[in-house]
This record gives sequence, structure tokens and C-alpha cells, in this order.
Amino acid sequence: MQRRRLAVVPLLAVLWGTSVLLGAAPASAEPDLPPRGTVWFGPFLDWSNDSAADYERRLGAEPSLVGGSIGYPLTPTSQVLLEDLSRQSAGVGAVAVVTLEPRTLTGLTTDDAESLADAVGEVTARDGSFLIVRFAPEMNGSWAPWGQQPVAYVDAFRAVADAVHDATGAARMLWSPSYGGGYPFSGAVNSTTTLADEAPAIDAETLPYLDTDGDGEVTSADDPYGPYYPGDDVVDWVGLTMLRYGLTPTFGANSYPEAGELDSRFKERFGYDDATRRSTFYVRFAGQRKKPFLLTTGAMHRPGAEGSTEGVLKRAWLRQVVGAVASRPRLKAVQWLEEVRAEPAVGGTASWQLTDDPALASTSRAVLDQGAIAFGPLDGIGTGSTDPSSTLGDPAPGAEEQSGAEEQSGAAQSGGGWVSFLGGVLTTLAIVVVGGVVALQVRRRRLVPPWLR
Repeated sequence: MQRRRLAVVPLLAVLWGTSVLLGAAPASAEPDLPPRGTVWFGPFLDWSNDSAADYERRLGAEPSLVGGSIGYPLTPTSQVLLEDLSRQSAGVGAVAVVTLEPRTLTGLTTDDAESLADAVGEVTARDGSFLIVRFAPEMNGSWAPWGQQPVAYVDAFRAVADAVHDATGAARMLWSPSYGGGYPFSGAVNSTTTLADEAPAIDAETLPYLDTDGDGEVTSADDPYGPYYPGDDVVDWVGLTMLRYGLTPTFGANSYPEAGELDSRFKERFGYDDATRRSTFYVRFAGQRKKPFLLTTGAMHRPGAEGSTEGVLKRAWLRQVVGAVASRPRLKAVQWLEEVRAEPAVGGTASWQLTDDPALASTSRAVLDQGAIAFGPLDGIGTGSTDPSSTLGDPAPGAEEQSGAEEQSGAAQSGGGWVSFLGGVLTTLAIVVVGGVVALQVRRRRLVPPWLR
């Protein structure tokens, strides 16, 4: 028996030596959820002008999540964006929240889903990153090309989820509608693209799925969430978008948040045109289903508009966000919209950022430091080779051709790598033969990779 035990040692040493010499990618580990009373926190960034590392420097603290959006199905451009988001998030030790934005739900295939899943598996293995895939969020809204199409949406979500779950253990699926006050959003007041006078009419084929009270039309009395839910078996995280535009339908002024305003959204009491007591999203989908909850939020400020100053308004909303954590143990992550963008609903450009002004960044950090935020870096993330300073953006002209040339160059150089490989294997075998039992101890102490300890 003793001989058999020692005979295993050379084999294990060869296998481990082979994986090291061939540059095998590290296994990324799912980080533990933050303890009760704390949440991960980080930005949804404007990747054309920003980076995770720059955000970290402005805030003066490590984010524990970093978000960005890419097109779906994958294109050469969105492939580059996915790779860079993975690299950047791993570089600061943060979970990556990847928002997938399909141009349409028509014609999506299982091949599209499998291509995405393969890419997710590759980048997480390469970088040691961990991804939360936020597929086509705000699908209950009237402003997105994938909006208010429950049957097609559920089919598309399930296809992506099945592929992602099969391909990698380093990604989870997030289902994230928009807060239901104002549903079915006939005026599309939260539009981030174009603002129509009226949202497209719900067609007769879709009507039975959305008319949950059976009165023949879709109104605020109907369920704004349930028809779009893809199923417990494919949803790992649930979330809501709760962007704070203001208090009036036109969102004209920079109004100071009322006391308890965010809490009233969590309780499904804000923005509805009746006094019906509704079962809350948080209870239905996070509490009863025991799913972790991610809040996407932010407070809008319009430069030059009347009302509160930017710092006063945004800090007030941030304090309500931080205050929501203590009474909601399933709330595990907060993604703050860190952008300046056009807002057709208010007829101009508005700022959602917390860190663009150093004074606002400093005071925002003080609010976050009140104990509710689990900052990064997170254990198990960033075990690969990363470059946190890179900035997401369109690939440079000729990038695809250059990438192909680099692959060919790498293949040409791989022949020389075999010399190093064989030498390494022989060296490892020599150590094992000479060392005997000592080699077994070396294997136990040194040959176990850190992510398996």
C-alpha cells in the first residue's frame, strides 16, 4: 500500500506541472454574499469615457461590483466589451454586472446563447472574474425594443440562462424589471432612447398574458412583474431598477427626495394611481423565493434647473439607499448609475454621477462608510492576469485582424514552449524520485493552487 501511495505522487506532479507550464487558466470562485446588513456597491459606468480603476480613484474606495452594457447577440464589438469588462472588474476585485441589450427578441437562437456562454466561460477562466448576467432589464417597460413581450422575453431569458449555467460556474443570471409604479407606462416617461407621445399598443396576441385581472385591458391594476418572470429554475438573482427622476410627471425641477420615498417604492406604494395594497416585488421574488436582490438606482440632477443643488439631492437619495439595507436582508447589491446622459423624458441632459465632483465624491463616500457597504476587493475574484486600467470602448480599426495575427504568432511560438514543457516535466519527475516521501509533503504544501486551499 505504501508503494502505491508513493506511485501516485509522480503522476500528480506531472499533471500539476503540465497545467502550470501550459498556462492553464485559474478557476474563478463565486464570492460569498455580503453579510446581513451590508451590500456590494458599485457603478454602472459610461464605458466610453470611464473605467473601473478611474472610478475607484475618484471614490477613494474599491467598488465591490462594476456594471456595464453590451449588445446581444455578441458581435466583434460586444465581444471586446465583454472581455474588457471582465478584465476591469477582476482588476479591482469586483463582481461584474453585465447588462445584455438585444436589438430585438425576434430571431434569437440557441446558437446566440451558446456563443455568449462560451465567451463568458472563457473570460471568467482567463481573468478570475465573476459575472452577474442582467439580461434585457426593464422588460416590463414600454421604452425598450424588448419591452412588454412576455412570451418572447421568457423564452430568450431561459435560453441564455440554460447556456450560461451549462458553460460555467462563474456566472449567475439576474432578472431585473423596472419598478411598477406607472405601469404599463403608456407615456414611456423613463425612456432612455426616444420619448414617444404614446407607447406602442399592446397587440391582441400579447394582451391575455398581461391582462392579469381579466378586464380586457392592461392598466395599473394588472401585475407589472409576474408575466415576465422566467422561472425559479433559471433565475439566480432578482432586482429592480428604481431610478429617482423626481416627483412630478414631467420631472421638471431638482426636487429634494421626500422622507421615506425609496421605502414607499419597496412597499409598492409610490407612483400608482390607486390606493390598492399590492404584494411587493421584494417579498414575492426575493423573500419568498429566497433570491439575492440587486437594486439599480441613482438620483438625477439637471444642471441649471430649479430646486436642490446636486450634492444635496444625490446625498439625500444615497442615504435612503443605505438606510434600506438594514430592514431587507435579501438586498445584497446596489448598482448606482454613474453617467451623464440624454434624458428625453425631461428634454435635455442630466447627471446621475456621484463621483464627478471631488467634493460630492468625498461626501458620498462618507455616507457609504456608515457601515452598510461591503467594499472590495472580494475574495476569489481577480486570480487571473488583469489590466484594471483599460477602458471599455469600440475596438480600434483593424483590431480583429490584429487579434488573428496575434493568435497565429502565438501558435508559431508554441513549438518553443514544448521544450520548456518537457524540461519542466523531467525536472518535476526528478524531484519526486529523489525526494520520496519529502516530495509528498512538498506536493501538499506547495503544489496545491491557492484557489483550491
